[in-house]
Amino acid sequence: MNRYFIFFDQLVAKKISPKFLRASSRLRFICALLCLTLSCFSYAGTDQPTGGSYGLALDPVPTVNFVFLTPANTQQQQAKDIIQHSSILATIKQLSQTRYIFAPSLNIVFGSAKGPNFDSTKGQIQIPYQYIDQLLEHVSKTGAYPTQQQRYQATTDALLLTLLHEIGHAYILDRAIPVLGNSETTVDNFVVILLLNDIHRGDDIAINASRLFSTQALNNSNLRNNTFIQQHSLSQQRYQHILCLVYGSNPARYQRLFDSFPLAQRQQQQRQCNGIYSTTYQGWLYYLDN
Repeated sequence: MNRYFIFFDQLVAKKISPKFLRASSRLRFICALLCLTLSCFSYAGTDQPTGGSYGLALDPVPTVNFVFLTPANTQQQQAKDIIQHSSILATIKQLSQTRYIFAPSLNIVFGSAKGPNFDSTKGQIQIPYQYIDQLLEHVSKTGAYPTQQQRYQATTDALLLTLLHEIGHAYILDRAIPVLGNSETTVDNFVVILLLNDIHRGDDIAINASRLFSTQALNNSNLRNNTFIQQHSLSQQRYQHILCLVYGSNPARYQRLFDSFPLAQRQQQQRQCNGIYSTTYQGWLYYLDN
């Protein structure tokens, strides 16, 4: 682009007619404007091969924002650290660029006084630090996770499921998706489809987090008094439905998932779950791919 500017400067030096110079100045301005515009696009995107030639590919913009309120004590600071040192934020952000795209952006507020819940009036998801503390305590009391790293991983897995659940409610409202049945089952489907198709270890997260949230697991836990748990605690029927979706996504891989079930129930699940998963997957992809 600089060689064009040099050319125009040479014209000026040779005292070309004022009329021509006026036209040249206008052309120079247009060139400069075009250069600026292209540089802005280049900054925002990357050059990638497109159909055998190089084209401009704009980087997708995240459509969720994370807000961290100031922790009030050491325990809340620990909860904040657990979130920030996990892969949760990167996962939620990436999915907001490709799967659930919000306009305007959806705010996720950590450290709120209420929640977890989706506040439709404020357009935000609220997650108290206390809830994360309760999750960690609940995970520790199960005795299934001997190391601190395993307990933190189980806690963040359960938190990811919680966040996806609330994002599901927000997404249904944002896209005006019709819910012809139980809204919690609809959101469960949304969560499991994302876990199985877009998230590393999503199958383990779906199975393990659902067990942590089952009514039986929460019977002797302080977590059972949380408002979110009281509203969303997994009944045995919902838990089996989640297992059914996981099994149906790959029957050969998850063939032992129903081994603890009575024979007749196990056979019924194995017959039905492939079709249930296929229908659920196709239904949600209609929205998530558009």
